[in-house]
Amino acid sequence: MDRQLIGRFAIAGIAVAAVTAAVVILGTDPAPAPVAVSAPAAPVPQRAPDRTVTRTLAPTTSTAPVAPAPSGWQITYELAGSGTATIVYDDNGLGLVHQELSVPLPWRKTLTWPKTAVAPTVQLMGQSSGRIECRISVNGVLARSAKAADGEVANCAGRLS
Repeated sequence: MDRQLIGRFAIAGIAVAAVTAAVVILGTDPAPAPVAVSAPAAPVPQRAPDRTVTRTLAPTTSTAPVAPAPSGWQITYELAGSGTATIVYDDNGLGLVHQELSVPLPWRKTLTWPKTAVAPTVQLMGQSSGRIECRISVNGVLARSAKAADGEVANCAGRLS
């Protein structure tokens, strides 16, 4: 016999022996038993709508510094106009914003933020099919305001410093 043929038979024999040894050592697993799945007891709650997160915008108007209230900052956002608007506003002074769609105008929201060493950043943007005006008051004092023509964005934003 040819030496190459003998070598090939040896390799094939070793492979068969290895496979046989693996089957014997590992054994054969029976098919897994089926698992009964029952329906959940309560319906799955619906997911809340996604929130839009944007960066803080630079101030659009300059105003005098506004001091924080003794217990914190009282921020009042207002949009004046008619119809409905898309509204984006900062609800904690850290630059993270919320978006609300098809909000009836006029709209107003008052928030209280904890007192901080650094004045917070405020942001309010509104867009409507008609004319719209945004206003931000801090501790009862008007800090920012802006008007927009039909279909444009009214933007009041900046650091209260």
